[in-house]
Amino acid sequence: MDLRLIVIVAFGGAIGAVLRYALPSLISNQNSIFITLGINLLGSLLLGILFGLLATGSNISEELVLLIGTGFIGAFTTMSAFAFEAMETSQNNAIHGLSYILSTVFGSIFLAWLGYSAILHYSS
Repeated sequence: MDLRLIVIVAFGGAIGAVLRYALPSLISNQNSIFITLGINLLGSLLLGILFGLLATGSNISEELVLLIGTGFIGAFTTMSAFAFEAMETSQNNAIHGLSYILSTVFGSIFLAWLGYSAILHYSS
């Protein structure tokens, strides 16, 4: 295991985690499920763009992939908050809970595909 790569992931993770913590306080909306949804959708789009760049043969280093993909996006997005909020929302209103789950899952997959496809399309 390369200590230098661990430090790179940790640095990206620290930035992502701090932004994930700070963002809800910067947004006046008190409904945390929309903040979590937005963060997870944005992270999926960014990861799609990153891997789209890799697929086009862009000269992206392993360090940059680890910094942004594993570190920053990994810490910025959050499955645990999604899981808890989905459970809590579903208990209060089953339709809202299901809508939140479907929006997160399918929206994340769609935006990852969109970012990836956009990079592939514009690089050719």
